[in-house]
Amino acid sequence: MLNTVFYLVLNMSITSCFVIALLLLVRQIRLLSRRFVFPLWALAFFRLAIPFSLPSRLSLFNFTGGLVKKLITVDALTGKHTADAATEEVSLQVMNMIGTAGQYAPVEYKTEALRRVFTSAAIIWIIIAAALLLTAVILYYLTGKELKQAVHIKGDLYRSDMLLSPVLSGLFRPRIIIPDSLDPDSDIGRMILAHERVHKHRQDNLWRVLGILITCFHWFNPLTWVMLKAFFSDMERSCDETVILRYNAQERKAYAGALLRFAEDKRLLVSAAFGHSGVKVRIVNVLNYKKLTLIGAAASALLLVAVTVILLTNPQLRG
Repeated sequence: MLNTVFYLVLNMSITSCFVIALLLLVRQIRLLSRRFVFPLWALAFFRLAIPFSLPSRLSLFNFTGGLVKKLITVDALTGKHTADAATEEVSLQVMNMIGTAGQYAPVEYKTEALRRVFTSAAIIWIIIAAALLLTAVILYYLTGKELKQAVHIKGDLYRSDMLLSPVLSGLFRPRIIIPDSLDPDSDIGRMILAHERVHKHRQDNLWRVLGILITCFHWFNPLTWVMLKAFFSDMERSCDETVILRYNAQERKAYAGALLRFAEDKRLLVSAAFGHSGVKVRIVNVLNYKKLTLIGAAASALLLVAVTVILLTNPQLRG
């Protein structure tokens, strides 16, 4: 069973390298708003978490040569067999990038030596993944324990002398916790609360947890760590852009000043803190931000749809 799971995880990780690499290139397009880039990371999460997808002639993997050794239908993976070839063409499929298995329900390797190698690798993989997950849980617990001392102000707003930067804490009933030095009724306070409420509305803490969990399971793939850092950065920058849409140039300067003021607190792992993730880049982005024109927004939306189709689908069935 562990061999089969590891074989699927390894295939997903190899597949995701192409997805992450393309998304890293897309996010270099300066004219593209982070509000359009940020949702694209869900495609990488999908590829890293779900082994199967539908085939398409538009898939990126139609152009990767012989890298895709075989496409395995879900029926074949579960031990069922479909006699109708036309049905197989449109069924959910798993891309096999490795080609060392003879059959897949469960995975049986072509040679005894391969079986021993993959069995050992699977044991090492699950031990390190479990250790990383345990570490993340402990850090989250310790942080949550600290923040439980926060004093309630009103609604979802709390205050704590343990923080240097405002933070959205919690997964299912998140709270906005501000440091003692921040007046929530000041202009800066209202800007910061608007930022944290965007995080809350989008359920960003849950997305952070998902990103961390996925990276723990794919710890052996260096691109997943690059993805996680870029994902956190785009989360904050897209949130900044959402907030400053209604601000004028002077107000954006004040917002940038608030970013600089609260750029100190780096302790939190699962919570969305106002001063986290590349403050220098965020300040430059805020000060230079220009609203998208209607044509620019339409072009960005089309690009988002195109990238989604290209990266979400598998190549056509090759047998």
